[in-house]
Amino acid sequence: MSIQDAPAPPRGADVVGRHTKLVRRTALVSGLTLASRILGYVRESLAAAVFGDKSAINDAFVTAWRVPNLFRSLMGEGAMATAMQSALTRTDAEQGEEAGRRLFLGILRTVAWLSAGFCALGILIVLAMPDTMPGTGWAWLGADPGPVRELTARMLPFVVFACVAAVAGGALHVRGHFLAPSLGPVVMNVAWVGALLWVATSHVSDLAGGAPGFDVQYGMARELATLVLVCGVLLVLVQAPALRAKGLLAPSAGAPPGAKVHAREVWSILRSSAPLAIGAAVYQVNVLVDGLMAESLLANGGPSALYYATRLQQLPLSLVSIAATSAVFPALTAFGHVRDLVALRKLHDETHMAIAFLAIPATIGLLVFAEPIVAACFQHGAFGEEGVARTAAGLRALTLAILPAGAAGLVARTRYALGDFAGPVRIAVAMLVLNTVLNLVFVAGLGLDVGGLGLATALCSWGNLALLLPGLRRLGAPPAAPGLGARLARTTLVAGAACAAGWLLTNFLIGPAHPLFGLAAGIACATGSYIFAMALLRAPELARFREHFRGLPS
Repeated sequence: MSIQDAPAPPRGADVVGRHTKLVRRTALVSGLTLASRILGYVRESLAAAVFGDKSAINDAFVTAWRVPNLFRSLMGEGAMATAMQSALTRTDAEQGEEAGRRLFLGILRTVAWLSAGFCALGILIVLAMPDTMPGTGWAWLGADPGPVRELTARMLPFVVFACVAAVAGGALHVRGHFLAPSLGPVVMNVAWVGALLWVATSHVSDLAGGAPGFDVQYGMARELATLVLVCGVLLVLVQAPALRAKGLLAPSAGAPPGAKVHAREVWSILRSSAPLAIGAAVYQVNVLVDGLMAESLLANGGPSALYYATRLQQLPLSLVSIAATSAVFPALTAFGHVRDLVALRKLHDETHMAIAFLAIPATIGLLVFAEPIVAACFQHGAFGEEGVARTAAGLRALTLAILPAGAAGLVARTRYALGDFAGPVRIAVAMLVLNTVLNLVFVAGLGLDVGGLGLATALCSWGNLALLLPGLRRLGAPPAAPGLGARLARTTLVAGAACAAGWLLTNFLIGPAHPLFGLAAGIACATGSYIFAMALLRAPELARFREHFRGLPS
């Protein structure tokens, strides 16, 4: 064979050119995330109305759901996607898209088998574990361990669907497609709401007199736990058409004969994803720890109140921070790969300012309007005023974590893009230990109930951010642009004044006679005042949003 007849080496893909129009992409992810969250609130509101605010069964259900939901959060919002996106970006850039497809399929098969094995082992452990912690007598499964154990075992297979969907979504992000991964949770929540309505309708006679008894609720929870697995199937299936369109399922015509991914390459990626699961998602792990400890430390209704508070707090966190981080991480990885550190630092800083522009007013607004928001969302049916008070207390504490949790996730991923995987993991482990200790101090020691668990999470989120930030300079990133601190201070002052105006309108001009109208008017006043003031001040964040969104297709 002559040199002229030799096959040409694979051409690398333009991994940077895929990731233009980042603000539009963030708008797409945020919009679908908002739709998913709204449907999630419909789901939780229905559950609260059916089960009430002192239901041991609902406490068991939300505690059992936290384990598979953690994998959904870790995998879908960071850990597996973070590890795989780095490797897939490098493979696409250096060896071409066909090599990237083979790598994706190798990871997908391995993750599916590993997650199935984890589920089988997890079910055996859950069913065999004692009701109390050995050697201490601590009732770590709460006063009703049977439902916690059974419902956890029923819902653990959801982990398989969460992991497979995360691998698919991470690959689509690298290829520049964000619609299907963001649409999956929307479809899943639609199915979940339908499942909850079906269960409630089938027990309508039992619900006529308020919250039904323990045995009836237990049967309803069993049915719902089984239907949750159907929702997991839909989470995966909705991404299949996009995977085919991006060439990640069918081999391309130019695939070399017998080409395959070496197992050691796949295992190397999976080994790196294990520490990333902690380092990139310390907030979600702390939320799981809080939920599990709530089952053993709080009275009936406490775990549900914490879960509902977390759901409300995660609207701005997911809509702004996680959506922005997911949208820009592939670009950060690409800049890190080509060592364009100036562009990487600029993208990092501007994303932080975009997060703060929306996260700061959301934090102050939830602090101010916590109780009426909780009442509007959950005070229906069997969910009463005591449940509202407990949930609002937890929400106020958890709002303090919105800004640092989102910012820390971005900083951790920026450090990954710069090649630092060990530093964020060490910090994350320290924060996990601290969070557990603070939970015991605040709840068992000081009796702070739901708010104590939320406060521990908030403090650890700020600690995580404070320890992560200095590492960027040590990794070679240039210093932050001047003036960022002044912009953050201005955003905080304007947001505080706007929320104060909304609170005054709600409490003094409208009064308590029309609570829902007052809440809507107060939020509208605060939002309008904030945007108007930032426009008068010619805030660059608002100008940037206006500039990019003006070009969005209708």
